[in-house]
Amino acid sequence: MRRAHFISVLGLSAALSTATLASAPAATQVLTYNVEHPTYGNIGTYINTVSQTGNNIDVRTDLHIAVKLIGISMFHQDATRQEQWQSQRLVGFHSTTDDNGTNIKVSGKADGSNFVIDSSTNGNLTAPPQVHPSNPWAPFVLQTDMMMSTKTGKLSPVVVKDTGEVMVTFDGRPMRVHQWFVDDEKHQVVWIDEQGVVVAFQTEEQGAPINFVLKNDSASADSAPAFATR
Repeated sequence: MRRAHFISVLGLSAALSTATLASAPAATQVLTYNVEHPTYGNIGTYINTVSQTGNNIDVRTDLHIAVKLIGISMFHQDATRQEQWQSQRLVGFHSTTDDNGTNIKVSGKADGSNFVIDSSTNGNLTAPPQVHPSNPWAPFVLQTDMMMSTKTGKLSPVVVKDTGEVMVTFDGRPMRVHQWFVDDEKHQVVWIDEQGVVVAFQTEEQGAPINFVLKNDSASADSAPAFATR
């Protein structure tokens, strides 16, 4: 795997027309994924903490990856990312990433009909208002034709193919899910259950499929889930 590009989390795209946020005031949902490599096994965790009050949503992502071989560290990546949404429009974004010792920072904010991005690796970029970060925390993230890398801020037009319901197995657990193939610079996949929860997603790095598999989905006891489908 390319050390500088070991993980670039899922870029998703347009046209999941039936998905929407549920109106659930003061809801918090924590989605914890294991990051699984076909050779090195479980290499880390990816956590989305989604907090919703009315039409305002804050999403915090924490990524921790470490690859070791016979006890020797080969690669690490640690990232913290923040998203701010209003009525399903991205209005703010900030991320810091330690990519094996290289520090990368990205920030962005809504500015009129645009979304303005400042990236330490890609400079200043202007995106259309429908731009979404490449973080599949809810089905409506698919409703765009432009994705922003949460790691670098790079913009990529995306195309999605709906392949319908399929049976998949992760860690010995079979499940029926809705499957989407996502194509930009590389082939990626996202799987969503009937409750609208992203149960797994996959990206490729140098031909190796990297799976992000949901291990825990918890919501605050006094609130409904932060998102749903209808």
